[in-house]
Amino acid sequence: MKAIKAWFFIVMFFQGAMVVGQATINTPYSRYGLGELHGKNINTKIEGMGGIAIGMWGPGMLNPANPASYGTIDSAAFVLDASIFGNYVNHRTTLQSENSNLMTLNYVFFGFPVTQWWRTSLGVMPFSKIGYDVKIVVDMSQYNFTNVINSIDGSGGINQFYWGNGFKIGKRLRLGIDATFLFGQARRSSMIYFPDSANIVGTKTQHNTTGSDFVFDYGAQYDIPLGKDQLLTLGVIYANSFNLNAKRSSIAYTLNGGFNGGVEFPLDTLVYEPEYKGTILLPTKFGFGAVFRKNNNWLVGADFEWQNWKKFKSFGQSDSLDNAYRISVGGQITPKHTSISSLLKRMTYRAGFNYNNSYLNLFGHSINEYGITFGVTFPMKRSRTTLDLAVEVGTRGTTQDHLIQENYVRFSFAVAIFENWFQKRKYR
Repeated sequence: MKAIKAWFFIVMFFQGAMVVGQATINTPYSRYGLGELHGKNINTKIEGMGGIAIGMWGPGMLNPANPASYGTIDSAAFVLDASIFGNYVNHRTTLQSENSNLMTLNYVFFGFPVTQWWRTSLGVMPFSKIGYDVKIVVDMSQYNFTNVINSIDGSGGINQFYWGNGFKIGKRLRLGIDATFLFGQARRSSMIYFPDSANIVGTKTQHNTTGSDFVFDYGAQYDIPLGKDQLLTLGVIYANSFNLNAKRSSIAYTLNGGFNGGVEFPLDTLVYEPEYKGTILLPTKFGFGAVFRKNNNWLVGADFEWQNWKKFKSFGQSDSLDNAYRISVGGQITPKHTSISSLLKRMTYRAGFNYNNSYLNLFGHSINEYGITFGVTFPMKRSRTTLDLAVEVGTRGTTQDHLIQENYVRFSFAVAIFENWFQKRKYR
């Protein structure tokens, strides 16, 4: 029976690896840098608390944001955590508004003990996503000329597969490392055409970039007892800069048609660059956090994370990005943690807030994001398996200087399967 369960978990994991990141987002801000970034603090339980992750741990929680947290995985347990993600976004300018939505597999994690002092975890999740389709109309009437339309679009992104290890050093200290394999492809194109003139040909430029390489993240956590059933956990994470190996190809050509979804009729090739090798520099990142908890009843915490995106370069070229930082605060409470309590008392309730100063600055405006979060865990009867739900309501961007403000509602739903696999039988 255990072997059947093992095969089920393995098949589910690798199916998740193929599905994560395939859905296309829709945000013009993903045009820049590596697109819309997804941090490692995407565990549904953590999302419900505003994203506090650096000081978080739990015997049934898989938290890739700080690999040191793996050291607290239950010594007799196998944990599988899988989540779906959805969002509803209203894109608004001073002149118009439109909506978009998305649902996709969010992540698949699993973890288990190796020795009394060593725990390990594997998982797959998105690193960044690209998805936009924007048409810019240039009014040329003052020059007695037809309007010009610049259509830009992009898709793709980077996924990450990690193997993490957490080590218990004594009773209070834990150290961890994530070896992460990044892989993905991005396609970006720009087309200029003249819809009011059949005698002027259009021009299209297309860039395709693929990348794959290993990067490493490090983490530590230290527990400080503060009284009876009270504990303060301090956490820190660090990732040094890496040059991600990548390949790029480009082509530019003239064409007829191709606009508004029409068929393209290529004419002449203007520029062709076959696939060539380069690197994408991922900058240094560090963060620290703290969580104060009382037994299994409640906890509160806060995170700060910073990344040096001004150093970002792709194939030797920078992208005028700003340094980014994230601040998160949140907590959870379980009214009465006993097996005979009512469901409402055994449920865990969460809330939090986060502020993300992104790496984008357009027309002098930082494209920042802030949101409030809520979450709940439904414990399964006679089991430590849980159903987890998190919801975030927030805003990104501004409508000033013809920019776009995005008001969103995101949700994450997860099943965290907690199985006792490593206990020896006392009787046969």
